[in-house]
Amino acid sequence: MAGRPRIFDQEELLAKSIALFWKNGFEATTTNDLLKEVNLNKGSLYNVFKSKKELFKAGFVHMEQKGLDGLEKQFESSKDPIGNIKTLFYNMVDASFEEDCKGCILGNSIVEFTGKDEELKQLAEQYLKRFESILETTLSNAQNNGLIQSSVPPALLSRHLINFWNGLNVTRRVYPDKKEMKDLIDLNLSFI
Repeated sequence: MAGRPRIFDQEELLAKSIALFWKNGFEATTTNDLLKEVNLNKGSLYNVFKSKKELFKAGFVHMEQKGLDGLEKQFESSKDPIGNIKTLFYNMVDASFEEDCKGCILGNSIVEFTGKDEELKQLAEQYLKRFESILETTLSNAQNNGLIQSSVPPALLSRHLINFWNGLNVTRRVYPDKKEMKDLIDLNLSFI
């Protein structure tokens, strides 16, 4: 006898759930918040995801895998990979107020889970390090092809960019002026 068919789109459920976790944080997002957001009853949701943590993990992995796969493909096929890196940062200048307040889910998760949930912290670290690795590969190729003149090792340059990415996600909440943000980005990206 076949089980009951799922009455929801799992990809949509994951996208809506992780967006809510991103907006509120893991701890502040209640089961009732999730049920309301995805329009399901508790039984339906927890038949597939056994806990709030499992739902978070599934949504987080889905979002990060998809996003980083796309970023990696974009950078690999680009005729202007340095322009792509710059665009990542300059897009923050024009991000909506709601996005400004959310920050980066990777950085947010590392901060929220440190000392509280090592598994979820390590999951966020894994994806942040993959982001760093994509940047490092792109910068290494750019150095090898003479697209940037910096002799600083690509590993250090990519770590600088990750550090700046995380910092900028906080700083833009304090200094939302677009010109000031652009000037700060110009300064931090001057090596490329």
